[in-house]
Amino acid sequence: MSIVPTRIEEQVKGIDRTRSLIIGISTGVTALWCVYRVFWAIYLAVTLSSVGWSPVSAVFSIVVWGVIGVVAGFSAFVFLTRYAKHP
Repeated sequence: MSIVPTRIEEQVKGIDRTRSLIIGISTGVTALWCVYRVFWAIYLAVTLSSVGWSPVSAVFSIVVWGVIGVVAGFSAFVFLTRYAKHP
């Protein structure tokens, strides 16, 4: 059972193995960067709320970086799986 949709898997199979490794590593690093950004956005929201700043204004940043991180993480999973399983 695969969690990757068949259409996406077929498109990724057409990419060279070395290129899929490069894309997988790059998107993995992007996903880690997004986790870092979300962590600091939450930290700033909590810290600055103690001095009267509303944490609601940080919600947009947290949501945007969260969505980018999820997409990058899924992309990294797909490309690194392609690198590992298909010669």
